Amino acid sequence: MLFLFVVMMLDINIEELKAGYTRYAWLGWLVTAIVIAEIVGVIIQRRLGLDVTRGAAPLPPNYSNATELGTALFTRYAYAVELAAMLLLVAIIAAISLTLRRRRGLKLQDIAAQVAVRAEDRVRLVKMKSEPRP
Repeated sequence: MLFLFVVMMLDINIEELKAGYTRYAWLGWLVTAIVIAEIVGVIIQRRLGLDVTRGAAPLPPNYSNATELGTALFTRYAYAVELAAMLLLVAIIAAISLTLRRRRGLKLQDIAAQVAVRAEDRVRLVKMKSEPRP
């Protein structure tokens, strides 16, 4: 999700990316060959006698995956979760600061001027006589 957020915020020139497409085609073919070799290896491994008919051990009826995951994340891996959260926060702030641009004609808020305004400067009360009903 963070990767998608950063890609959406950055101003990427698609035409420039398409220009060098064929330059790295060999790398794409290499990765494709490796993935196909791994799939073939898994198929061959299954035919060599690996017993896949047995399932996992049965779990008690009150077992909860969410409870186990929460317990593992916030006890054993608490430091890693906090570190990942800080890393994501820094990355989001960096993505926002990279895309922040000053454009001509952009109207910005002056918060100090807004806070310094007095009610007498903004509101004018006028007393009028009421008009009779027609």
